[in-house]
This record gives sequence, C-alpha cells and structure tokens, in this order.
Amino acid sequence: MEIEQIDCFKKYGELILEKLNSVPQYPSKQEDWIPTSLDDCLVRLREAAEKTVELATSPVRIGIMGEFSSGKTLLLGSLIGYADALPISENPTTGNVTAIHIVPQSGFVTTQANNFRVEYLSHEGVNECLQFMLQEAGRRTTAAGLPPMPALHINKDILNWCEDTWNSSKNLELRYLLRELVLFLRAYQAYGEAMCGGHYQIDAVTAREGLQLTEQPMAIQTLRFEDLPPSHIRLPSPPQRLPTKLLQNSFPLIRRVDIEVKISREIWDFTGASEFVLLDFPGLGAANSGARDTFLSLRELAEVQTILVLLNGKTPGSDRANKIFTMMQQQRPGQDLKDLILVGVGRFDQLPLDSEGYERELDRLIESSRLLDEKDVLYKLKVLQTTIDAASAFTTQQDRIVLLSPLLGLAELAKRSTNVKAGSPEFLANLDYPNYLERSKRLQEKWQLLSTRLLESDPRSSLGKQLSYFAQDGSVAKLRELMQNHVANHGLKQLYQDTQRAADHLLQQQEHLKNIIAEIHEQGIPTADTQNLIEFRAAIENLDKTYRNFQKTLGKEPLKDRRDDMVSDVVKDELIFKILNWNEWTLLFNKAHNGNITIAEFKGAAGKLFDRGNRVNSSLPTKSEDFYPAFAKTVKELENYARDRIHQAVVDLLSKLSQSIGAERDYLQENLHPEMEADIEANFGIEEADIFYKLLLGCDPNQWQEAIIAEINTKEPSIAPEMMFPLARKDEKHNIGQIFDWSPEKSQDLPRTGNHQLFVLRLRDEIIACASLHLVQYVSEINQQVNAELEGILDQVIPTLQNLSKKEALLRYIAAGDSPSKIAIPAWLQILSHLSTISYVQDNVNS
Repeated sequence: MEIEQIDCFKKYGELILEKLNSVPQYPSKQEDWIPTSLDDCLVRLREAAEKTVELATSPVRIGIMGEFSSGKTLLLGSLIGYADALPISENPTTGNVTAIHIVPQSGFVTTQANNFRVEYLSHEGVNECLQFMLQEAGRRTTAAGLPPMPALHINKDILNWCEDTWNSSKNLELRYLLRELVLFLRAYQAYGEAMCGGHYQIDAVTAREGLQLTEQPMAIQTLRFEDLPPSHIRLPSPPQRLPTKLLQNSFPLIRRVDIEVKISREIWDFTGASEFVLLDFPGLGAANSGARDTFLSLRELAEVQTILVLLNGKTPGSDRANKIFTMMQQQRPGQDLKDLILVGVGRFDQLPLDSEGYERELDRLIESSRLLDEKDVLYKLKVLQTTIDAASAFTTQQDRIVLLSPLLGLAELAKRSTNVKAGSPEFLANLDYPNYLERSKRLQEKWQLLSTRLLESDPRSSLGKQLSYFAQDGSVAKLRELMQNHVANHGLKQLYQDTQRAADHLLQQQEHLKNIIAEIHEQGIPTADTQNLIEFRAAIENLDKTYRNFQKTLGKEPLKDRRDDMVSDVVKDELIFKILNWNEWTLLFNKAHNGNITIAEFKGAAGKLFDRGNRVNSSLPTKSEDFYPAFAKTVKELENYARDRIHQAVVDLLSKLSQSIGAERDYLQENLHPEMEADIEANFGIEEADIFYKLLLGCDPNQWQEAIIAEINTKEPSIAPEMMFPLARKDEKHNIGQIFDWSPEKSQDLPRTGNHQLFVLRLRDEIIACASLHLVQYVSEINQQVNAELEGILDQVIPTLQNLSKKEALLRYIAAGDSPSKIAIPAWLQILSHLSTISYVQDNVNS
C-alpha cells in the first residue's frame, strides 16, 4: 500500500516539474507587470517538487549513528562481510556521511566495494554549514568566558575573528572549532567556485588514500594560529578527475560519499526484502567531533526512516548517547523517534567485567544450581544492568536491542571458507595473531552459558535471547535480520510519511502561487485557461487514465461474449452439444439390450427396403476409427464457430471500451480533423504531427477492430483433428485401431467388456474431454494474441497521450483550433494557473 502511495507522490512531483520546465526561470523579466515575488515562489516550488520526487524515488534509508569509538566502522565491515572494505576515516575530528548501496551477488564470494562517488556541498549547503558552525562557535565563545561573537558576514571577517579569538583563548573545545572553521573557509576559497555542487567518480585506491586523512596535531593548546594549514591555490575551473591530493585538500566541502558494495547472498540474503541504503554518520559525542560532521549528519538524519544507534559497550553509562538522542529529537520535532530506532551495544565483548569482580560474579551465576532470574542477573551484574538501561532509553522494545561484537562476527565468517576473505591481509593477520581474540572468545563462551541458564528458566527471557545471539556470531546475523524486518514493517511506512510531508509542503507552495496569480488577475490580466483548453486537457487525461486502467486488467480475464460468458465456455458448450447429437450414439444405444450391444444384418423385406449401399453410413461403429469422420467434421465446425465467437468478442470488447470513453471520444472526433496534421507538421515538426496522427487513431478503439482481426487471422493456429483424436487409429505401427466387443471381427478368445452401454458412455466422455481440452487451448492461444495486439496498440497510444500532455504549446495549438484567444495571454502564465490547481489526490496523479 505504501509503495503505491509513494508512487502517487512521485508522479505528482514530476508533473509539477514538467509544467515548470515550460515556464521562464524569471517571469518578472518577461513583463514589467509581473511581481518579483513570483520568481521567488517558483524557486521554492521547484525545490519542493524536487524534494518530493527525491524522497519518492529513494530507497529506505537506514542511518547508523554512534558514540565515538563505539566500533561503528568495524560493525559496518562485519555487516557487509569485509572488515575494512570501506574507505572511512578513523580520524575523530572529521568524517563524511557515507551511503552504502548494497548489491546482492550469487555464490559464496568475497565482498567488493566499488563505484565510489563523491558529492560536494552546493554553495547554499556551504552557507548553511557555515552558519551552523558559527552558531556553535558563538556558544563555545560564551562558554569560554569571551565577549559575545559579533555578526560576521564575509569570509575575511570570519577568518580575522578566528585569529583574534585563537590568540585570546586556549579553550580546548573552542580551538578545535576555530581550526575547523579556518580549514573549511580556506577550502571554500580555493575550491568552492570550481567544485561546489559537483560530483565525481573515483577508484578504490583514490578513495582509500584520499578519504582516510592524517590526524591534525592534538597539542592544540600550544599550537600557534600561523601553524594551521595554509590556504591552497585557487582552482580556476572544475577538474576532469579527482586525484588523491585534491580529494584530501577539498575534504571539508564533501557532502556525501556513495559506495556500491557487492555482497554474497551467502553472507547477507536480501531475497524478497525492500531496497534500502545504509548511511554511515561520522562518530559523534567526542569532545573534538567536528561541527561540520554534526551538521552533515543532522541534515541527512532528517531523511532517514530507520536509525541504528550504536552505544559503546566499553564505557557503559556514558552521557554522550543522550546528547546524540537530543540532537536527533531536535532535528525531527513532533516525532516519536523510538519507533524508528534499533539499538546496538558495540564492543560488548569489551564490557568492563574486570572492575569490581563482575567476571567472577558471572562465573558464580553460571555455576549456580538454582534457576536464574533475569532481574537477579542484572542486579548482580551492575555493569550489564547499566548497559541494558542505556540501550532501553532509546527504545521501548527489548527485541530491538542487540549486543554486538563485530570482531566475533568477522572471525565466524573467516572460519566458513578460506576462499572468501573477511578482510584485508593486514586485518586477517591480526585475527590469526595469538591471543588476539582470547578474551572475546572466553567471554563469548561464558555469555553462551549464562544465556542457556536464563532460557532454561524462562524461554521468553529477552536477556537470554540477546546473549544467545551474541554467542553465535557477535549478533551480526541478528542485526541484519532486525534491519530488514524494520525496513519492511516500519521503514516503508516512515518513508511514506516523510514523502507525504514533502508533498504537503509542495501543496503549500502551490497555494502561495495561486495567491500571486489571483493578484495578477486582479490587475485585469487574464490568467485562466480557455474553456477549449480545459476540456481538451481533461479529455486527454481521462483517455490516458482509462486506457492505463484497461491495460492493467488486460490478460487478467479471458474474452467474453455480450452475455458476459467466456468464449472458451461457449465453444465448449457447443462442442458438447454437437458430440452428444452424433448419430453413432443413437445407433449404438438402439442396439443395446440389457447393457449389451448386438449387431444383426438387414434381412428379408427390411434389407430390400432400407439398404442403399454406401450412400448413407447407417452401420454401427465396430472399431475406434469409425468415430473419426464425425470427430473431424465436428472439430472443423467448432474451429469456425470459435473463430466467429472470438472475432465478435473482440468487436464487443472494443465497443465496450469505446463506450467507456464516449464523452472524450465524441469531443475529440468533433474537434480533431485529419487536415490539421499538415498544419501541425509545418508549425511544429514531424514528431508533433505523428503525435496528432496517433491521437486521431487512439481516440476511438472501434478503429482498431479491422487491424486486430486481420492480424490474428494471419497468426491463428490451426487445429489438426488427427492429432486430437483420442482413440486408437491405424498408423505406421498399427494395422488397425481398437475393435469393440460387439464387432463380428472381435476374436472370441479376447476378453470382453462386461457392459457395452457403460463402455460407450465412457468413450463419449473421453472424446468430449479430449476435444474440449484442445479447443479451449486453441481459444486461449488466440485470446493471448488478441491481448498482445491490444497491448501493442496501447503501447503506442498511451505514451502519445502522456507526451502530448507535456507539450504545452502543441496542446494549446490543437485546443485553439479555428478560434484562438482574442486576448494574447502569455502561455507560461496559463501554465502556472493550471499548475497551481494540481494535487496529488487528483485522478491523473493517483491513477
């Protein structure tokens, strides 16, 4: 249901954009009586329409946001089955939003990352990011006890203020932000004009080297302002490609990196799942996390439908998670975020059990002989209680919490095959290093034992299940399952709601446009479409809608006659009637006595009176071949009968379709004339003339009858009675067919049927069943040909109608006919007048 509604929004936004493409970008420059407010309105209208289409055509987005150092990078690697496939910076001071587009591949093969695409912020995006950073700078300036930040409007003033503030304070958080501001502005000065709003494809080597930046000096309190990286040489024009050094230097201006990752279905099976994209946000919550990173994350976060919040199990109870949740809630006011959130506790294998003897307490719980209660376990393992409580703050559903160890998941994958690599050689060497996973595996076993004890006490124990998933593969498989289920059950619904909000905002912009047009109309300038154009447009749209609905149902029902009976049933009934009336059955049943048939020759006077030689076949059938002449005659008669019924059904079907568009058909036939085609070709060209020609043919389905019937006649399959006859006949391998028991030729030594009359009835049923099967198949094949011909015609007519709706000038020319408007109204103004009335609930959008 959500998918169909999202498609409705897509068509709505696309229709608005189509109309806007026929309008000048700045109408106020066309006429002095057009207000400049119309220019601004059209800009906002286009942005709202583009946003609606963007959301409606995007897959469900899963945002992965975590505390700094929560193991998010490695978790992404474990999800896709390759630890370090993604070129994600480990530098805590800067990062990028990375969109991971997953492509399934067959066979158990190593995950591959390719098709790297770097997208840069637009100039507007740069300005929004800068304002966000300045607001944060103002807050940190006040917190550092410095005078309030003045209003700064140009980059030079901002840089001068950064230098003065740097020299006035050694506040750590403030200096981190000042350095980030300086690098951001200097990158924009050097590359903004040439690269902002652009996007570039890069190879894997460039991505890995260019996106993994070296760390900035951490001794920032002793760093002089002059020691900050200097400005780069200004780039005069957009580069043809993006080398590593340029990628590194322009890094602050990157909006997003898109990566295509090919994953084996053996690792992550997406069969039947809805499409989704993983969005990795830079790690947030560290003291030196970048303000730019936060801006980019929050900007993208506003458009995700599922959020995976990753907590750091190594430091349970941190308040950084709460800060992240507050940021998310501020970005989506009025929404219950908990319905969107899955929670992962990263580095759960590094849970600090060493402190306060928690591991010894864990051992005692495992060895205890009494039944374990979940509450008792959490009471005794306070560190586990703190971890679960922190995760529960994000969601009310315990089954959405997973305890994670990406390392254990990758180690499990590495064990499955030596051919499939779970990471780079360097990573795999670490996995094989003695004692590298010793502590993780030891705790994995203990958590498994505790899980078993909990589930023995209560099979529904949430903690027992969570620990069990962890013990299997670090809960990586469970997290994949949770993500897919959440996308199916909640993600699509959320995407629909997000798209509807965008569509409603678009409606608001249309209302604003409607008000401006009303103001223009009050000046005495006509803005409305002519009645001819309104009627012509409506006729085209209704025709398009009716034909598309007809096309959707085509092939779902077989051909029917005027009484709404299926042609195949009508033909079958006629076949049964004819076979039941064969003379052969009458002759046989008349000779039946007590169930047996006896043949007696004509003798005496009867023989002299009624024997006419071979002129009339009045002899009883004594072998199977005796039924063939009647069978062949009946089949050929039914073939002609079926053909006539099918032809009539086609005529009736097209007539019914023509009646359903009666008003549109009559209007178009009255106003469209063949001689107009030459004028259209002279004024517009061959393509437009062809559109008009197809419109003439397409406005009345009755015009398609002759062509369809002629075509199916040339392709009509033939019926061969000899191939259909179900009884044995003489052929190359057999001298004679079946001889019936009552035949004088029947050997007395062969076994005989107990009841001849029942045998005849079975023969009749067999002949009817076999002939019916073949004739129904014959009708079905012709029915499919009819559907194919109709499909072919509609594939010409429907795009023609849709193309005509987009060609505003041609639409108006045809609608005007011989009576053009007396007042010269700008065509684009009429287009805007119509555009302001379009809604996503209209038939032309919903259908």
